[in-house]
Amino acid sequence: MDETFTKTLNALANEAEMNRNAQENLDADEVIFYNSIRIDLDLLIRKPKVQTIHQILDYSKSLR
Repeated sequence: MDETFTKTLNALANEAEMNRNAQENLDADEVIFYNSIRIDLDLLIRKPKVQTIHQILDYSKSLR
């Protein structure tokens, strides 16, 4: 069985820097729009159970 790993340490460490760089490159309208949908975007974050991940992987393997 193939295993996939996601490194979250770099993502978390660089998150503040990425946010700062992104905000510098945006126009005022884009920043206002982002701030208006940020809460809704945060609601989309999910932490699936390991069982769910395995079911998704098994399903994708069955499609091959």
